[in-house]
Amino acid sequence: MSEQEQHQESPENNDDEGFDFTHVNSVARIALYDNLLSAPRVTEIQPAPTGEFIESLATNVYQQSQAAGGTIPYTVIREVSENFIHARFQEATVSILDHGCTIRFADQGPGIACKDRAQLPGFTSAIEPMKSYIRGVGSGLPIVKEYLDFTHGTISIEDNLGTGSVVTISANGSNPQLPKELEIDHVEEDEDAEHPEPTAPRYRIAEEDHEPAYNAQPAYAQPSAQYAPGFAAQPPMQAYQQAPQMAYAAPQQFAQPGYAPAAQQGYMQAPIQQPMGYPYGQQLQQQPQIQPAPVDAQPIIASLSQREKDFLVIYLKEGVLGVSDVVKLTGAAQSSVHNTLKKLEGIGLLKMSGKKRMLTNLGIQVAQLL
Repeated sequence: MSEQEQHQESPENNDDEGFDFTHVNSVARIALYDNLLSAPRVTEIQPAPTGEFIESLATNVYQQSQAAGGTIPYTVIREVSENFIHARFQEATVSILDHGCTIRFADQGPGIACKDRAQLPGFTSAIEPMKSYIRGVGSGLPIVKEYLDFTHGTISIEDNLGTGSVVTISANGSNPQLPKELEIDHVEEDEDAEHPEPTAPRYRIAEEDHEPAYNAQPAYAQPSAQYAPGFAAQPPMQAYQQAPQMAYAAPQQFAQPGYAPAAQQGYMQAPIQQPMGYPYGQQLQQQPQIQPAPVDAQPIIASLSQREKDFLVIYLKEGVLGVSDVVKLTGAAQSSVHNTLKKLEGIGLLKMSGKKRMLTNLGIQVAQLL
């Protein structure tokens, strides 16, 4: 927790000893911004015992930011949420921006006078009554800063309007300001991609859903490089990877009678599975050939929104696709597509193939069950 806030001198600060830190009597608000053109959706955290209040606030911020596509871990959000105790939880407001990648914590307490030292270990203004709920040793903001530095994120501490402080954390590697819409999308645009006139989308997908998958949050908390947590070491997956084509030579012979072996294998097989193949995609060689090994994919499926499931089905049918390809297929906003694909990649269902993406082995198995 960032309990090491350095408070400005004020009469309120002198009254901390007489303040009841066992119960929070004020309401905290969480504002989730879909974009900057519409009003945010506001969630209120009602008064409760201090420990329960902090837990509820941090959990709700984490779940909403993750559902919006963010990657900031719970530990970091919890550290900054605990910081509100120094402001005695006065007008605590949390704003979730940039598809969950930027979170701003504001209060109207006494503020932080020494903003630089507040980010160094050991500097603290915590008093004894606070230490039943926070560590109180000046380790909170330093932990947050170290994590964000390591992940190329940022943290800023500013004065709020009038009184109080504003702590902004951002995991997108940029200055934590209110982001411009679609700015994040330029990262994965193909340099040589053409931009033809828009056509009618071929797939109908679910509207963007920010409702969190509460029972499956651990799958997002620590994404694996290849597979969702809990599935990395399953023996059936190993067998699936090591011998992807042993028992399925027949489809190759069917697709290529009379042709010499060549690099065009994948394209000859495409008509077997999908006669009306999408020109942007390159058919996965495994898809028409492999019967996936039995894997309990239900926990993963339960953690996915309907839109994420729709995207997996599209990748199963179309093969290798880039952001612009998915936009053309679905008519979805480019920023939304980008963030959904990044999330699916983070939990091990998609992987990069050049500048585009394709299903992982686990992704294929999950998609075939949808």
